[in-house]
Amino acid sequence: MSDSLEGQEGQPEAGAEGAADWAVPVFRTINTPSGRHALRLEAAFWDGLARLAQHEGRKTTDLVRELVVLDRGVGANLSSTIRSAVVKRLLDRDAALAPLTAPLALVKLMQLAPLPSFALNRAKTLVRVNEEFVRYLRNALSKTGPVEKAQLKLDQAAETLFAEIAPGTAVECGISIRLDNHEHRTQARIVIPPALSHPILVGFISH
Repeated sequence: MSDSLEGQEGQPEAGAEGAADWAVPVFRTINTPSGRHALRLEAAFWDGLARLAQHEGRKTTDLVRELVVLDRGVGANLSSTIRSAVVKRLLDRDAALAPLTAPLALVKLMQLAPLPSFALNRAKTLVRVNEEFVRYLRNALSKTGPVEKAQLKLDQAAETLFAEIAPGTAVECGISIRLDNHEHRTQARIVIPPALSHPILVGFISH
């Protein structure tokens, strides 16, 4: 029994000329224990099936076969069942990831690393630090006052860093930390967390 989805992938059917690529119907067939099934789904749904299968560490054909079996129990139109299942599973995945997209949630997760870390917004306001940063600053400046009043000055302009740091990369930057009349110089590795509605620079003290 073949383990591949057969058909002319990406070939628009008659009457689909001018449609967006993701809306073009694509015809494929799949072999299952119950027989051979013809599926006509828009390209976007085939992409969704491939993405879901990849996330689950399985083959797309195995996922489609599972949904074909599901359809036999539901008794609905096969293509409609698969479309609905793709949307539902993607919505469930989106809901599971939603907590990570909440303001500062990803920054908080990053700052669980056992390194002194701070976060600055575009206004260069200190929006979050971790406990390691608090201890580091108190040791470096011999201060016990509120760390929230600390002022950080980067050797590179914040706007330059926002423009030049690509996702998955980092830059080394000198910083000056000032609290009351005390000042401390050090180096930090700067990154920008992905998928935040308001970009934030996250720095990890490296010295």
